[in-house]
Amino acid sequence: MKTKKIWTTLTLAAATLFLVAGCGSSGSKGNSGSDDSQDALATIKEAGELKVATSPDFPPMEFYILKDGQKEIVGSDISLAQAIADEIGVKLVIKATDFSGVLANIQAGEVDMGISGFAQTKAREEIMDFSDGYDQSVSDEYQGLLVSKETAAKYQTLDAFKEAKLKIGAQSGSIQYELAQTLTSDANIKQYGTTDAAFLALSSGDLDGVVVSTGSAKPILSTFPDLEILPKETFDLDPDGFYNKNVIGLPKTKDNATLLEVVNKVIQDSKDSGDYEKWYNDALAQSKNAIDEEND
Repeated sequence: MKTKKIWTTLTLAAATLFLVAGCGSSGSKGNSGSDDSQDALATIKEAGELKVATSPDFPPMEFYILKDGQKEIVGSDISLAQAIADEIGVKLVIKATDFSGVLANIQAGEVDMGISGFAQTKAREEIMDFSDGYDQSVSDEYQGLLVSKETAAKYQTLDAFKEAKLKIGAQSGSIQYELAQTLTSDANIKQYGTTDAAFLALSSGDLDGVVVSTGSAKPILSTFPDLEILPKETFDLDPDGFYNKNVIGLPKTKDNATLLEVVNKVIQDSKDSGDYEKWYNDALAQSKNAIDEEND
């Protein structure tokens, strides 16, 4: 049966925001109600499922499609999560929220792990343990700026862009928000629960730019023909590649040693075999095809 795949850039932003309402108040359950000495891997095996939080607005790593009229979350990170569940021998259960909700669920111990295009930062080290890193699969991706074509014509250098003190959007709790703080004053930064919402605000003229991981922004350019990504040569916001590696985050509320051994083994095996690169490239094509079908 032919499956119609649609990355619903406009319609699913609201659904994703709705989903986070159920997790925003999860508070301290994981910290106060769990046994710190409990082995995380043993708990997962006993439950028969691996609970993974993700923010499905970040193609090609995690994003929505419609399959047989039903929403489904796919992407290279989702394939990695499935491989981990298969290695453990349990069912994969995805908990979808916005990005801030992913962080909150990990901190509260409401999920076994979060996989959502994470970069390791000092602040996140306070609330989670990390897997080994895995490189982004496309070498020309970078942390950059999505702007209108009109704005792109005005600014030829990053210094000129900074001096203009423009209104910048970024996803809440993300490294893109941290990078936005290097571009303008906090008063000029607006945070969004999903990248979709930020793209819509930019397209409507409410923002002058959005800080993005360019790999996730490229698929939406056909949906928003009035937008473009500023060139890497002059607008790379992470020239040292500090955020080039992605990691999986685990709650600090349990003993993660044996679970991390399994997770890191799957990561290494997927890199050595070329599986992760294949998952990434397949998901990239899937997200582009989905948008093409939506625009037909």
